[in-house]
Amino acid sequence: MQCNTNYTNSTKNFDFINLNVLKTYNIMFPECILGISDHTQGHTVVLGAVALGARVVEKHFTDDTTREGPDHSFSMNPDSWEEMVGNTRDLEAALGWADKKIEANEEETVIVQRRALRASRDLSAGTILTKNDISILRPAPDNAIMAYDIDKIVGWCLNQDVHYGDLITWTMMDSAR
Repeated sequence: MQCNTNYTNSTKNFDFINLNVLKTYNIMFPECILGISDHTQGHTVVLGAVALGARVVEKHFTDDTTREGPDHSFSMNPDSWEEMVGNTRDLEAALGWADKKIEANEEETVIVQRRALRASRDLSAGTILTKNDISILRPAPDNAIMAYDIDKIVGWCLNQDVHYGDLITWTMMDSAR
């Protein structure tokens, strides 16, 4: 567990927490479960530690943060504990997985957000495509040629007329001449 043992409740203590030590611990002790022992107010340190792999959290707990004593002022109460746990669960959900993919909640919007190759002017069948013939615009439906593939179609021959703004698809072209 990473810990800074200063109990002063000063916001300057954030300068000394050194959450990145958790990365070092993970390398040095890959078989161990990481954790944080936190003596600051709020949830910042806990959320940062969880984002870096911590799975154990130690925070001081009290029923009254106004009590006399060295740790009551930065301790958690039932309400702040519940908030911290909720924020941690939200963070864990947001961290997700390491693999980039189109998620279920963006399957429809990905079409609108991505850009595809479209005719920048009316083009006749037999036109050998140049970059000047192509615009990169939204949306990009399933059959679209994506913007990053523009160099792949330059030099190909259209096998049909394509109107200004129309999507250019692979079926509209014959191999390069």
